[in-house]
Amino acid sequence: MKTISIFILLIYWSILIFAPVMSKDVKLSRANVNNLKIIDKNSQN
Repeated sequence: MKTISIFILLIYWSILIFAPVMSKDVKLSRANVNNLKIIDKNSQN
């Protein structure tokens, strides 16, 4: 039982640590895609 609870705690902590990092990466990738779309529209005109 102890090993299971330690394992669950490790997963919980890793989610807490990596969730903000992953959300920043997603926001950055969305921003890059939006910038590319804007550049494409400007180059067509």
